[in-house]
Amino acid sequence: MSNVQLSVTPNEALVDEKVNIRVDGLPKNGPITIKASLQEGSLRFSSYGCYTATDEGSVVVGEQKSQLGTYTGIEPMGLFWSMKPEPSCRQNVRLLKKDITKPIAVDLSVLEGHLSWEDLFDPPPQPLATVNVLRWYKHKSVRRERVVEGNIRGAIFTPPGPGPFPGVIDLFGSGGGLFDHRAALLASRGFCVFALPFFAYEDLPKSLPDVSLDYLIESTEWFAGLPKVKKDGIGIIGLSKGGMYALELCRQVSQIKAVVLVNGVSFYSDVPLKYSKGDIMNSELVYLSYSLSQAWESEASVLCINGEDDGSLDYKTNERFLELVPEDQKHRFQLIKYPRAGHLIEPPYTPHCRYSFHKVFQFDFLWGGETKGHSVAQEDSWRRILDFFSHHLNGKQTLNNSVSKPASKL
Repeated sequence: MSNVQLSVTPNEALVDEKVNIRVDGLPKNGPITIKASLQEGSLRFSSYGCYTATDEGSVVVGEQKSQLGTYTGIEPMGLFWSMKPEPSCRQNVRLLKKDITKPIAVDLSVLEGHLSWEDLFDPPPQPLATVNVLRWYKHKSVRRERVVEGNIRGAIFTPPGPGPFPGVIDLFGSGGGLFDHRAALLASRGFCVFALPFFAYEDLPKSLPDVSLDYLIESTEWFAGLPKVKKDGIGIIGLSKGGMYALELCRQVSQIKAVVLVNGVSFYSDVPLKYSKGDIMNSELVYLSYSLSQAWESEASVLCINGEDDGSLDYKTNERFLELVPEDQKHRFQLIKYPRAGHLIEPPYTPHCRYSFHKVFQFDFLWGGETKGHSVAQEDSWRRILDFFSHHLNGKQTLNNSVSKPASKL
């Protein structure tokens, strides 16, 4: 089968963009396996789907069923979201892009026959055709700037053009450090985004108990005052523990007009939050009203995104949080629940991570989720996040009018 051709269009795109995968030149009704692989650091992830060619000798992934593999059925992006660590690598790990100035390079290959997971490795079969696909978090026209401003640390991503742009602050959770992949992708969709670390990064506090609300307030007000950020309000997105800080910040900083919680903690958890005006005490008794954030005291609109199969945070906590919102304020709060999604809801087509080692707490966390259902949640929630920020930060315009791809191609 020397005439087999594998094509992927576009073969270079942002990570939230779909691609079209097609194989031609196959025998009539011939069985094939399509495999996708990538390497990030020392980790290798792969996926596969088994297909049967048409009478014309073609396979179109977006139109035909995978009969066996890491996914089944008609799944145009199944080769991306169903990736998992290869057998020779450490299992139960999370795929994180550490250097977003470089793309994720995915190798796709066509293999003869319907193969099993074990058949794909040690040694790998000889491919009939291969192609390399580049997936970017950061559009090439987006600028990344390291932030060292007094006590403030992080990274700012700015779209091309004169601005000013709608501003968003991006917070992650209790793992500490700087995560900037989501910030880069949001900037690639037209927002100016500040990836804001709060501990275990450069000269910031080393541990969670030392995080200061004063630092978060100072960082937020500094970002909101930048000339390239629109002056009629900013947004903030927080995953997990970052959601708790996002809710508290919208009470403290009037410029915050839109808050997104991605499986966010809506109560004061783990440790007291240091604050110069009086520490905010933590509580694990989340059914008590005083332990939950009083975010309705702000003027911000809040979108809560929750996976119902979250293994590390009970989604019913946010149901309780929304029950406490006064009736005359409920129109500003929304809860979206996904029945088979776990904790780590990332941008679309990110491989699902059910377990991984938590470097701060020093044990494996069950994040939860079922691979297909989690993927559905990631794709749908990302669309909602973009639309929510666009609606509240761009004069109530819709996503299609206000947030577009940068003009230059990748």
